[in-house]
Amino acid sequence: MRVLVWILVWVVLIVLGALYIWSKGRVTWRQTKALGSEIAEASERLGAVQAQVDRLGESTDAIQKLAVFEDPGRVRAERQTTRRTLQEERRARRNRNLPTWARHVDS
Repeated sequence: MRVLVWILVWVVLIVLGALYIWSKGRVTWRQTKALGSEIAEASERLGAVQAQVDRLGESTDAIQKLAVFEDPGRVRAERQTTRRTLQEERRARRNRNLPTWARHVDS
């Protein structure tokens, strides 16, 4: 009798383990199918966007104006000039917004 109880316990454990693995496999299969449909939809959207881009055509002027294709010295000088201008504007705004008692005497 004792052996039958242990056999029954092991059979129940094996059946419960199999049910658990089956349920996890089923969930994984459903998620895989959902992922496949999402990928198919994204592929269709990408195809539509790519067709529209091809229809509109790419402008070569935009590619020519990229800083990568410019002279590094000229781009650096332009950047420094822009930074100086922005710093001066920031300083002027700050001085305008300072209270009277905190302003520099010569301003």
